[in-house]
This record gives sequence, C-alpha cells and structure tokens, in this order.
Amino acid sequence: MIKIGMAEDQALVRESLAIVLGLEHDMEVVWEAANGLQAVNALKENKADIVLMDLRMPELDGVSASKQISIVSPETKIIILTTFDHDEWILDALHAGASFCFLKEIPPKLLIEAIRCVYHQQFHPDSWSPEWRRYAPEIQFKAKVSRTYASSEAVVIENEFLTSRELEVLKRIGSGQTNSEIAKALFLSEGTVKNYVSSLYYKIGVKNRNEAIRLARKLGLITSFH
Repeated sequence: MIKIGMAEDQALVRESLAIVLGLEHDMEVVWEAANGLQAVNALKENKADIVLMDLRMPELDGVSASKQISIVSPETKIIILTTFDHDEWILDALHAGASFCFLKEIPPKLLIEAIRCVYHQQFHPDSWSPEWRRYAPEIQFKAKVSRTYASSEAVVIENEFLTSRELEVLKRIGSGQTNSEIAKALFLSEGTVKNYVSSLYYKIGVKNRNEAIRLARKLGLITSFH
C-alpha cells in the first residue's frame, strides 16, 4: 500500500484529490495538511511514502516544507503540484528535496501512474512520455533532475547555515565563475544569482568577491566545473 500525504491550502482541491486517490486499490491518503507546517508535523506523526506538495501555502511554503521533510524523513518522495510555472521556485523546490514537479492541470490518471512509478523507483526523466511532459515544467529536464541532484545537502560555515544552493554558488565563486556563468549553469536569471551572492556575502561575513574566493579556498571548496 502506498501511503500518501497531501499539503494543499485549497480545501476543495485537497479533498477532491484525496477522494480520487482513495479509490485506488494500492493507495491510502494517510493525512491532509492545509499548509507546510501542518505537513511537517503530520509526517512526524504518520510517515508517508509520497507527499504531494503545493508550492505556495501560508505559514510554511512548499519549498521550506520540502526541505524539512527531507531531513525528517529522507526516504519520503515529494512530488510538487503547482499552478505556478516559475523556474526559480521549481528549482528551489528540487534543491530542497522534491523529486519531481507537475502542474495541477495534470489529469488524475497520469498523476496516479506517476505516483506508482515514483514509489517503485521507476520514474526517470529520460523515459517520461509526451503526455507527462505536457504537465511537467521543462526546467526540471534541463536540470537533469534526480533524487541525488535534489538532495538536501547543507553545511555550516562561519556559524551560518548554508543551503545546498548557497554552497553551490560559493563553490562556483571560489572557482572563478562570474554571475553570468553561474546563472547559466544553475538555470537561474542573473538577477537571482546576484541576490544569492548578496545573501551569501552577508552570511559568511565577506564584503566582496575576492574575500569570498579566499574563504572558499581556505575551506577547500574549489571545484573544477565543466
């Protein structure tokens, strides 16, 4: 039996989907949550194999909730369901631990099939059918998404918690990449990278790129990117 948790702030969407999934012989909706915080707490009490996660929710959004769930229950697979086809949000969710992302317009039949494939670890982007891809934001294919790519790796540097995304940016700065090169490599806009860099400087206590490069080298974070 595939145990499913659902995080969706719209009650009608949440309850309708729960009814549809509950009709499947091999699926059971073990909890429903109206926001990300409820989802994290529910998972602690009742583990789920699959969590269907909305991106934009009150109290705790889908990205933050995915990050916490990946830490609390690394074996749980997270599938993002969203109406927002925004590359940056989707990449943030994937880096936070989500496995895949679909638009909410996906027909129930295709979603049910995807859930089974994810559960049995038989869902690989290269083999997705044209039907699935109609409802899957293209950015996740460009990023060659896999569970390892979307891992929730994080470190503490200079007494500050850095997410996997921030650590990746720091490594690329240390390796001499420009903001433009980093943006291209991570499928982000250059403006978004600038925001990450500014936040990163503040966190690690440096004032400019040269200081960031020196710190990255000191910490042995220099990597050769191809």
